[in-house]
Amino acid sequence: MGSIVLLDEHTINKIAAGEVVDRPASIVKELVENSIDAKATAITVEIQKGGISYIKITDNGVGFASDDIELAFERHATSKIRKEEDLLHITSMGFRGEALASIAAISKVTLISRNEKKEIGRRAYVEAGNVKSIEQVASNIGTKIEVRDVFYNVPARFKFLKKDFTEAGYIEDVIIRTAIANPHISFKYINNGKTIIQTSGNGDLSSTVYDIFGKEIYQNIVPISYESNDMKAEGVIGLPNISRSTRSHQFTYINSRYIKNKTLSTAIEKACEQKYAINKFAFVILNVSINPEHIDVNVHPAKLEVKFDDESKIFDLVYYAVRYALESNERTISPFTNIKPVETVNKIEQISKDLLNNGVIKKENNEYIPEKKFDFSREIKKQAEIIKPVSVINDETTEEYNTNTQIKENKTYTPEEIPDIPLVETKEENNVVNNNYYENVDILEKEELAYKYVGQVFDTYIIIQIKDKMYIIDQHAAHERLLYEQIKEAYYSKEKQSQLLLIPILVELLPKEKEIVDQNLDMFEKSGFILENFDENTIKISGVPNIGYDIEYKSMFKDIVDDLLGASKTQKDEKEFRFLATLACKAAVKGRMKLDTKEQIALIDQMVKLDNPFTCPHGRPTAYEISKYEIERRFLRK
Repeated sequence: MGSIVLLDEHTINKIAAGEVVDRPASIVKELVENSIDAKATAITVEIQKGGISYIKITDNGVGFASDDIELAFERHATSKIRKEEDLLHITSMGFRGEALASIAAISKVTLISRNEKKEIGRRAYVEAGNVKSIEQVASNIGTKIEVRDVFYNVPARFKFLKKDFTEAGYIEDVIIRTAIANPHISFKYINNGKTIIQTSGNGDLSSTVYDIFGKEIYQNIVPISYESNDMKAEGVIGLPNISRSTRSHQFTYINSRYIKNKTLSTAIEKACEQKYAINKFAFVILNVSINPEHIDVNVHPAKLEVKFDDESKIFDLVYYAVRYALESNERTISPFTNIKPVETVNKIEQISKDLLNNGVIKKENNEYIPEKKFDFSREIKKQAEIIKPVSVINDETTEEYNTNTQIKENKTYTPEEIPDIPLVETKEENNVVNNNYYENVDILEKEELAYKYVGQVFDTYIIIQIKDKMYIIDQHAAHERLLYEQIKEAYYSKEKQSQLLLIPILVELLPKEKEIVDQNLDMFEKSGFILENFDENTIKISGVPNIGYDIEYKSMFKDIVDDLLGASKTQKDEKEFRFLATLACKAAVKGRMKLDTKEQIALIDQMVKLDNPFTCPHGRPTAYEISKYEIERRFLRK
């Protein structure tokens, strides 16, 4: 007699249950998805002891029809599909008809449901997959399912469950992923009697982010919205200052179904690599809406994987969606935003004092108020010296200043007519000064407008102070970011800036290297290189980008060629980025290259004006922050 036998139905159900339900979090996921398919607008999840002893899901969806309750606990019983062709048009969260049967096979389940068309509900009690009773019961419209003693009859599975708080954490992850994919649904998650998560369900994704992740993340996200090839990508992305060391805060969805997909995560990473530090990952919530015919969600029982019929289109959609969102919101919340050197603030304060002394303005309740008209022409030399520093103030420089600012001699000026002074931005109406003119001038005295240059250590790191924080700035990374922005601007302009070489440089290349240069000759020329073919495998460099620094151009050229070889199959703009980033890196000042104080301050002054001062183009951070509190704590002052 052979050794192959048919398993009994009871054993089959337990095996199938193991594929769909591997822990309490799987139960919550399946039941919550059923509630979503039932068009619920409010879903409550309540658990005890990590969901191992008790899970209750309550929704206000359409409810079960009376005749469907018993059939719902049979394997492959579903209302979502009818035939094989329906698998090509799946829009519901569930479709296999395995969830309830699998859950009931390894636990004790009580289901109470009332259909919206019925006056009374029905209650079913199922134990180990066997329907014990079905009866009528008073109930609200919707469904309530209670699951007790998970895996009580499958000890082999039960012993692999983690501690209660660990299993509860997995359930919390499920609720978070589901809630942010469905901002129009109000979710409530209760663990051992304590409400952990509660969302408003007002349809606004940002509100849901606030409800779940809190104020800091809510204040540091920007929207994503991009359409291409009949597909749409929507969501939010966090700014660099809330990036994380793992991808734990990256949530990707296809048609509101949470998935894990390498194509999507790689596209996000590529779009972020110019903006975020190395090994830092953006906070992302991204939902891709796509015709179901172009995807296959029937890959794995947990439905966490999908297959695309054209992965390149998905990659491009996500890449450009994230990239455009970041580029349209370049100026991020930064310690470098709106700051000025201490010297600038001191000049502004001096101007204010001079105007006070001259009776132009007065100060009441920490606000500047205009006082009267005054003769400004006699003060022109003093103001010119303060606002536009010159080495020598004489009649010639004063005349030039008067010409530039349209100052007229022997004319009386009202405060709003004073040219080129930071305090002046008002309108004049019949020589009456607007009383709101100086209402925000007191901000000029605030400390946060200033950074203080401290010094340099190791001939590499520049130290500045902003309020109660110290910043250590890598001069190479900062200069690289600055040069990258300047080189990029010149690259996309019509004016090509080249520097002719007195002695051309000959570079011998391998055949594949020569080919990549020929393929990308336009990029070299736009950046300022002047190239000629010297022989079959040699390039003659007659001109180089006019960057203005002492650079070993032969080495730079070979590095650029190597980068282009590595990017040979990527998009054109990705190649251009690598090209320009390498130019900037090779041209930037190096570590241990001593800069004098003026050069250091000039570098910081330009750096703080950038839209993205946080990282070099290759992702290395430009600055490291240390708070006063941390310093005092290390010296045991706190």
